Amino acid sequence: MLRALAAAPVVVLAGQAHARDYSSAAEVLDEIDRLEADLDRRLARVAAAGAFAASVHADHERHRRERTVLRRRLGPPASPAPAAPAPLAPIDVESLRTVAQDLVHAHAEGLPALGDAAAVDTLARHMVVDARHLAIIQMWGEAEEQRG
Repeated sequence: MLRALAAAPVVVLAGQAHARDYSSAAEVLDEIDRLEADLDRRLARVAAAGAFAASVHADHERHRRERTVLRRRLGPPASPAPAAPAPLAPIDVESLRTVAQDLVHAHAEGLPALGDAAAVDTLARHMVVDARHLAIIQMWGEAEEQRG
């Protein structure tokens, strides 16, 4: 399964066919870092997401530690310090869903650029966890819609 994921040039998730071609493992890892931080920051601003936000953040902290090990092993340079985040617009469930979906896509689309079976395995496992987060956010959005 992981070999098939790594070999797939385009991954279609949630009916979207917009794939990004990553040129290096460093680019993939940097984009995942950026999207995780964005999602964590957004979730932290939603009072109703308290326990969920803490759980997602804990998963992302574990993922960051594992990506640090990958960076050392694969040799891509360390990520530059992230730029100061732009001010966020008001947060709604749809904006959370969009960032969470972009994070899952970055994992899936980045697998071919890794060129390393162990790295693919690690990021594929992270992708599954992030897809679970996305599913919860999607269900949250559906519940919000039903409430009107």
